[in-house]
Amino acid sequence: MKFVLKGTRIILMHLEPSMHNANLMYEVLIQNKNFLLPWMQWLHNTKSAKDTHNFLIQSDKKWENDDAYEYAIILHDTIIGMCGAVEVDKKNKKVALGYWLANDYRGNGYVMESVSILEQELFKNGFNKIIIHNDVLNKNSVNVARKLGYELEGVLKQDRWLAYENRFRDTNCFAKFKNK
Repeated sequence: MKFVLKGTRIILMHLEPSMHNANLMYEVLIQNKNFLLPWMQWLHNTKSAKDTHNFLIQSDKKWENDDAYEYAIILHDTIIGMCGAVEVDKKNKKVALGYWLANDYRGNGYVMESVSILEQELFKNGFNKIIIHNDVLNKNSVNVARKLGYELEGVLKQDRWLAYENRFRDTNCFAKFKNK
């Protein structure tokens, strides 16, 4: 997988695990925490730039082992989100994508462009199936999957326990195939 993927408006870049990059990403996460938290439970555990630095270190290790390929979404030298293959199954030639975007950049097609760039690279590298899991209540993520031609394979009922809401939530499973 390439470390940098270029789109028409954005760049996807695998970030090296430096404190500088961790600070930049942490700032975006904190500014958007309330907006992102319903969909990204791991944000509860992100308390400092050091936590983000640890994430970047783990991301780098996963990249080296072909376990994940995570990219920052960059617009005009500014990190505006993340998009990546967060679960890689090389044996079965499939990956699951994850993505998030800062609230101020929503509605401009940046996530759709990011996912399109990444899926082209993944299909080019031999993957056959790309999966997007999203909360059934996350309308923005559902719209991204549908607009990009992903098919709803099913809904995983009571798939995630949200302690802060004291309830279970359902998860959509969308998929797109290389040769379909």
